[in-house]
Amino acid sequence: MKRRVLYSILIFLFLAFGANAATERGVAIRPVAPTGEEVRGSQWLLVIGIDNYLRWPKLRTAVNDAKVLRDVLTSRYYFDKDHLYELYDADATRSNILNTLRNLAKQVKPEDSLLIYYASHGNLDSITKEGSWVPVESGQQDPSAWISNHDVKNYLNVDAIKAKHILLVSDSCFAGDFFRGNRGNLPVVTDAVIKKAYQLSSRQAITSGGLEPVSDAGFGGNSVFSHFLLAALKDNKKPHLIPSELFPTVKAGVAQNAEQFPQLGGLYGVGGQDGGEFVFFLKQEGRLQGLTADSQKRQAELEQLKRLESEAVKSKEKEQAEISRKEQELAALDAQIAAMRARLGTSAAGAQDSLQGMLAMVRQKEKEAKQLEELRRQREEEERKRQAEITKLKVEAELRRTKAIEQDIETYQQIVASPYGKDMVEVAWQTFLNKYPEAKDIAVGDVSALKGAFNLLIATDGRFMAYSNGTVLDFKTNLMWAVGDNGSGINWANAKRYCENYRGGGYTDWRMPTQDELAGLYDAGKTYKNDCGYDIHLTELIHLTCTALWASETISSEAAYFIFYSGNRLWNSQSGGNTLLRALPVRSGR
Repeated sequence: MKRRVLYSILIFLFLAFGANAATERGVAIRPVAPTGEEVRGSQWLLVIGIDNYLRWPKLRTAVNDAKVLRDVLTSRYYFDKDHLYELYDADATRSNILNTLRNLAKQVKPEDSLLIYYASHGNLDSITKEGSWVPVESGQQDPSAWISNHDVKNYLNVDAIKAKHILLVSDSCFAGDFFRGNRGNLPVVTDAVIKKAYQLSSRQAITSGGLEPVSDAGFGGNSVFSHFLLAALKDNKKPHLIPSELFPTVKAGVAQNAEQFPQLGGLYGVGGQDGGEFVFFLKQEGRLQGLTADSQKRQAELEQLKRLESEAVKSKEKEQAEISRKEQELAALDAQIAAMRARLGTSAAGAQDSLQGMLAMVRQKEKEAKQLEELRRQREEEERKRQAEITKLKVEAELRRTKAIEQDIETYQQIVASPYGKDMVEVAWQTFLNKYPEAKDIAVGDVSALKGAFNLLIATDGRFMAYSNGTVLDFKTNLMWAVGDNGSGINWANAKRYCENYRGGGYTDWRMPTQDELAGLYDAGKTYKNDCGYDIHLTELIHLTCTALWASETISSEAAYFIFYSGNRLWNSQSGGNTLLRALPVRSGR
């Protein structure tokens, strides 16, 4: 009977901790690079597909090819819709294509990667002998709307679109013109080759053919080239896939089914490094299968927060664009008023140049100024609501995390405290560590130290969150504060030294706050009486022993400080203020 109970407890442990731990560790918003660290950059995707040309023969599969590739990449690999551009048929004009490339040049960061897929007509100019993309409005004899391969390559230069890796996939006629003698032998793909490929920058292209026309006929609604490209991407099981490993399968399939010969190579003269390659990061879908309902819920919360924060940024940008437009209209009106004022009373004055005309302009300016002010007010209100919702969700997620850890510790304690669990202490401990590796250096069975190893949420007021490691996180500003000041009067130099040498929470990057950061803590709606008997307007989660805190700004022999019973910003001698002034360390939060 005892043995049966032991087995039941062991099974419970592995169900509660082991399987859940392995899967939770796999639920990462960002993939892991071949070098072992988390990928910091984003994966951008631009897909272009044109079937319904105005003056060129219509194609049958180009738009479907582009959309299916988009779906495969966003579902199986780490491409997300926040970094996706799509241009199909009537939208794929020369202007839109070039503007999209310019937007990518402005948005893509040096740590990002970009894949561009073009499925449409291509043309080889009979005069310049140069290949071109053919936008939807292009004429067959008029090259003015064509986009030459040279123009495309200019955008792919490391000085234009600054991505670490760029892969161009072109399913069009005469696409091999991108290389012109810059194709080499493919390496034998090993883990070392993939690691090197990721570390070095790259500018590569895969084309459906060389300098010959390519077939639009294919399989199941896709061109021959896209059919085999999509099949290779769908069949891949490796976490990291590079073009050198993908390409041979694609080339063999196309060559056996069409009179065209795909090409892979580095683009010449655009700044890529020899050996560098684009890396496809496969999503580990199977890692999610064993998640408990609670873990799935936490993952959904993380994804919801990510979406909300992304939407908040986009909404803010849209609102700011509308405000900028109104500001430009006001500036133009000012210029008109100034011009009219200059003409009044001179021979240059016209019939419309009168006091009544000027009054009409002034009234128009008043109206537009009110509209601008209302836009600004609405923007501030919407931003406040968005940030309040995001903060609320973060607080709720932190509360659930703390509760889950506390429940797991309690479960562990109950197991080892049972007379039937005495001989399972080590195995239970190891199972616990599989889920919580931050406790790896704690001696087996040391539950007291175990509790101290976790930075658990112990209190919150909705905006500020106090943790068990003596820190307080402000979700509004993402600043982390010490839970209290230094406790006694101090001059500015010693306060600065105290902050920089502070090691609360195990962090080493504490500093003295600015006066603006201190003012950001002040809240007239919150009050508590501190050790000096003053009413302090500040969250109770941060304890001040007196009324004022030193700030980092200095002028000559004076330094700034902030008073928390009045909200005043003042200055004092750096060597003075030893009785009332305190030091409160701050650092950037997570």
